[in-house]
Amino acid sequence: MSKSIYIFFNFYTQEKIFFLLDGLEKKRIKEKDLENYSNYRKKIFLISDLFNSFKINLPETNLANQKKAIPFLIQDQLAEDINNYYYFLNAKEEILVLTEKQKLKELINGIDLYSISSLYPIETSFTKNSLIVIEDKVILSIKNQWYWSGSLDIFKSYISLLKEKFSDKIIESHCLKKIPEDLKNIDFLKFKIHQDIDSLWFENLPSIKNEFNLLQKQFEPKINWLEKAKELKFYIFSAVTIYSIFLLSSLIQIGSLSISSYQFKNQLTEIFNDKFPNEIIKNDLISQVNNLINLNSFSKRNLDSLRLLSNEISLMEDLSLVSINTDLNNLIIEVEATDYAQMEKLVKLMSTLGIELSIGNSRRLNNLLLGELNVRNL
Repeated sequence: MSKSIYIFFNFYTQEKIFFLLDGLEKKRIKEKDLENYSNYRKKIFLISDLFNSFKINLPETNLANQKKAIPFLIQDQLAEDINNYYYFLNAKEEILVLTEKQKLKELINGIDLYSISSLYPIETSFTKNSLIVIEDKVILSIKNQWYWSGSLDIFKSYISLLKEKFSDKIIESHCLKKIPEDLKNIDFLKFKIHQDIDSLWFENLPSIKNEFNLLQKQFEPKINWLEKAKELKFYIFSAVTIYSIFLLSSLIQIGSLSISSYQFKNQLTEIFNDKFPNEIIKNDLISQVNNLINLNSFSKRNLDSLRLLSNEISLMEDLSLVSINTDLNNLIIEVEATDYAQMEKLVKLMSTLGIELSIGNSRRLNNLLLGELNVRNL
């Protein structure tokens, strides 16, 4: 019951009465005040003659099978085809409440389903035997037996039935301002008079029986995403603001990096033209510069290695230089020696001078050995 708005909707007059329930607090409010309680669950209790109830004997089976059996159990009690009705079952009480489909659709189409959480026939929403008379309308609730709401004139025709079936029960009865003459002398009706509607409903606040909530299945309220967005607008606005700041900062950084990159490229172009005046600038300027620098560095190392090697080979007996083969990654010299030991001696000697050699392919040519030496630390 906490944090709820109870709405008593008089279908006959289209009048609505609003009550705030917040813990122990109960008070009547006006419709214009509802916007102050947007987080309260709103429950409508419908005062109308749109519903009939039946006490039925359900077969002893599960709930799904019991519901399947309902059309066969009540068809003989209806003037029309069962398919023209919606029905709501309280299996525990074995009470079935019916209403015509067309009338229920018209009723629900006139209600803002986004704003409420449940809709109940008021006669089904009491936990004790009750009779409520408001002017010429009657609401009757006899627990586990019969729920009915309609005009006082029609109710008078049921009095004999009530005497026959419920004369052993005391039905608490509440009237607005005065007791109808035809009901005064009925022994099992214990009346209390209320001078205003607030007093009447405060003493007869309905209870919730979810089985009789009309907003089920096809009538179940959908999520109001627009309203949710309004509730979360502060958080959404904050998130959008933070994202916008982040995006703006990123764009500024990207712009700054683009300007720096452009300036750096111009500086590099000027240095390139100054350093390599005979070269044509290609698309990948940085890779081109690296290749040219590496090529020059490699050529210098080749020359230094060749100078040392040629000097040492010329000083060694029984060893002569035959050919030199080189590319960007390798330097191979071919020598002629009397035996393999001469080549190993050269490798050890060049190692002391900081040049690493490895002996490659070799072959005999007449009485001489023709072998390859690979320079490894270019």
